Amino acid sequence: MRIGRISQYQSLTMVVFAALILCSCTGKTSDVGEVVSIWHPWMMDIGDDFLAALELFEKSNPQFDIQALYAANTLSSNQKLFLSIAGGVPPDVTFVDGPQVAEWACRGALEPLDDYIAQAGIEPDDFWEPCWKQTVFDGQVYALTLVADPNFGFFWNKEVFRDSGLDPESPPKTLEEMDQMAAQITRSESARLTRIGLIPWSVYGNANSIFTWGWAFGGEFYDPETNKISADHPKVVEALEWMVSYAKQYDIRKISSLAAGFGSAEQNPFYTGRLGMQPMVVYMLRDIDRYRPDLDYGITILPQPDGGEYNCSWVGGWCLAIPRGAQNPRGAFELIRWLCASSEGTTLVANAIGSTPGYRKSAAFEEARRDPRMRAFVEILENSRHQRPVMPAQAFYMGELERAVDDALFGKKTPQQALADATARTQKELDGILERYYERKARRESTE
Repeated sequence: MRIGRISQYQSLTMVVFAALILCSCTGKTSDVGEVVSIWHPWMMDIGDDFLAALELFEKSNPQFDIQALYAANTLSSNQKLFLSIAGGVPPDVTFVDGPQVAEWACRGALEPLDDYIAQAGIEPDDFWEPCWKQTVFDGQVYALTLVADPNFGFFWNKEVFRDSGLDPESPPKTLEEMDQMAAQITRSESARLTRIGLIPWSVYGNANSIFTWGWAFGGEFYDPETNKISADHPKVVEALEWMVSYAKQYDIRKISSLAAGFGSAEQNPFYTGRLGMQPMVVYMLRDIDRYRPDLDYGITILPQPDGGEYNCSWVGGWCLAIPRGAQNPRGAFELIRWLCASSEGTTLVANAIGSTPGYRKSAAFEEARRDPRMRAFVEILENSRHQRPVMPAQAFYMGELERAVDDALFGKKTPQQALADATARTQKELDGILERYYERKARRESTE
């Protein structure tokens, strides 16, 4: 891997130039082996650990020479990748966020993997249900899930609980208990907040927050059978009304002022005791070990609203796909299969980056089930039925939900109106995308 370790900070021009170098030889035999190029989005330590996993693939598969390149991926788009596809010089393997698989497939940016999957004997049940569903569009599979993100484990700071007169070994099980504990934890000085029990909309952005609590309340966001958007589902509206109640009770301006002082890494407000409870991703375990190894905390599943859904968390995660026009698709799938659907590869990646595999047969879960901190995340994977809507207007939908939550929190619209507007705009966008997609598909089929 001659390029990956020296390409952590590439401009668009440099990435495309590097792609030209890589792809000029992709599919050919180098002095080491058959070249397979992969673009990945991981930097710093996690990037180095991933590259180490690729080197182990090379050692056990000496016929391949893996050429890895860092290329930023925004989760919703990847102009570097699309430019490389248009120029006829894409990498052989690319990362794609699970919810974006359908959108990129609809745009013709990805190659279907069905034939490779059949030849490899891979079955849908080999993956956690949401991990498989997020890779399928219009009846074809366009990616395999590399890492499953169980979104989210519910973390509580035991030090904060003790300081607030709460039992540090008894996290909330219901939404009502969580609200009561949040009120007991919250502190103010001189008309400003110094600590808060929970910020419902800080679950990695407004859109992810409303997905998380909307499903907890028993709502639905999309019907794949009818291609209908339902952000204004009554239970989703109820969830947003509950979120808005925090904005009113604790004053959205005071919460915003408190949050403005939140740092990252070692200054994470959950670590410093300024935030008592928070849904968080599995990767936070790695950060806690690094920045606050002495932190006393616990992890459980999300509290359940009255009449809501038990263990309602959802699953996302990075996937690997073959871009349209890749020069070495056979070699690309061998790498994808090893990383995503082999016990060896999935275990190495999970250990390297502190994740959980999308491949449910991975040996990584043997160790995860023995780790008290991982039990809640494994339970989410074993029980969750949710993933963000699998449809080609996902990025647009996320943007609309971001705006809807913001409008409701700051009193610009009622929760009902904000979500109704998001539904209408996203439905219009989705209908247009699907209409154009099926027109192109019909033209292709008529000429075959």
